[in-house]
Amino acid sequence: MSWVEVESKIKVKDVRDARKQIKKIAKFVKIETKKDRYYSLNEDVYPKKSLRVRKKGKKVEVNFKQWLSYVKGVHAKKETEFEVSDLKGFFELIKDFGFKKWLMKEKKTELYRTKDGVNIELNYIRNLGWFIEIEILCLKKDVIKSRKKILELREILNIKEREIERKGYTKELWNLKKRK
Repeated sequence: MSWVEVESKIKVKDVRDARKQIKKIAKFVKIETKKDRYYSLNEDVYPKKSLRVRKKGKKVEVNFKQWLSYVKGVHAKKETEFEVSDLKGFFELIKDFGFKKWLMKEKKTELYRTKDGVNIELNYIRNLGWFIEIEILCLKKDVIKSRKKILELREILNIKEREIERKGYTKELWNLKKRK
């Protein structure tokens, strides 16, 4: 299935304060750990495109994101995601196409949801630290409305544009890996 992911990511300085602010506008849903493995055609450079494989219990999801826009600290990306029932066959297929293991990411998520259904995540990314993600999945025709809603929530949470993290987690993890 394909959606557009509209999101803003904020680096957190004080996790307790961030949690307190989020709880004022959103209800706690759950805590989960997400272990992601990324595959690309070339593991030696930062790729323009990669696949994410995420195990969720007994299910395995494959995800691909395509950049659409970035306005006022809010990304919009086309997101295609599907479950794989034959993981061994899937890995054989992508290996035949030339994909290689590229990067690992581990994210511990505290998921919160506003009354009108906006997800706010308080995430700890191993080796990167804490972040807030405000995210809406929508149809392409609803991107402008979703971006406006995220900007409103950032204002309510007293988040300044200078606090916005423009780079994705994989870019930051890749930069760390290259420095070592």
